[in-house]
Amino acid sequence: MTRISYCILFLSLFLLAACDSDKKVFMTPSPNIPVVNVNNEEYSVNGTVIGKTKTDISASEDLLIEPLEGELKTIYEVNAEDILKAGQSFDWETNTAKLHVDENLPFGDFFKITVTMGFVGYPNIKYAIGTDFKDIYKLKLPTRSTNCFCPSYIRGLAFLRHKYMRHRQKLSVNEIIALGKGGSYELECFEDYNALDLLLTFYREDKEIVYVASLNEGAFKETPSFDGFTFYSFNNLVDLWKFLGEICSRIEFQNEDKSVNCSTDLLGDRVTLVFEKNVLMKDIAPLIKGLKDIGYDDRINFMVMR
Repeated sequence: MTRISYCILFLSLFLLAACDSDKKVFMTPSPNIPVVNVNNEEYSVNGTVIGKTKTDISASEDLLIEPLEGELKTIYEVNAEDILKAGQSFDWETNTAKLHVDENLPFGDFFKITVTMGFVGYPNIKYAIGTDFKDIYKLKLPTRSTNCFCPSYIRGLAFLRHKYMRHRQKLSVNEIIALGKGGSYELECFEDYNALDLLLTFYREDKEIVYVASLNEGAFKETPSFDGFTFYSFNNLVDLWKFLGEICSRIEFQNEDKSVNCSTDLLGDRVTLVFEKNVLMKDIAPLIKGLKDIGYDDRINFMVMR
């Protein structure tokens, strides 16, 4: 074996050991940070298998996965009790859990898992996709509730934007009304709506992926307003990230003292990723990584088409 062959072999072994180390660190639970692991066959909590993925998650119409909910609830309650016994304050909004999912897991399953984890009391989720344990992502689930109708109504328009995203440049307020998605009360939400409300998704055309970004262009006006959503389509990720980089640059020049009102609550500084439930996580992972690289990281909302 030549010297260069030895060097290549050594480097390969070194990289393999490093990858195994990253995996071990992430997959090792601690008393207050449980680890959920899900592949297409089964799912486990802290290394203990608690159910079958296809029957408990994929085939279920419910958002909450009962066996996972029960197991995490037990861990949550024990942890909370230990903290209180130690005389420390318990703040559930800082609770963290870890999640690893197979890259071939459907997005709909991923969504149900995160909803269940948040419902139990783990709004902060660190997650890894597939065999890549170097890119660890953060999901921060909204915990602040509001009695205002507008945030939930505006978020609901994400499904409409996904449905009508193909070969489109604009979805106007008038179109939204014509599609039966806006009544007199709902239209009040648009009057002071100034959130950028960035949404990303994609569809397949001739076996190629077309990425779509839609947003409220009116957020960039000197006096922010809303007259509909603008759509931009891209045939590759390079062009998409260039576009989003320009959007981020424009955001930096916006007035940071802009007030948060009813209709912009929980929307202004986040990006929504919305997909069909059967889209695989390996196809979504590049978008998540790209958003992390440009600073969104834990400011991503996930929504699955109903």
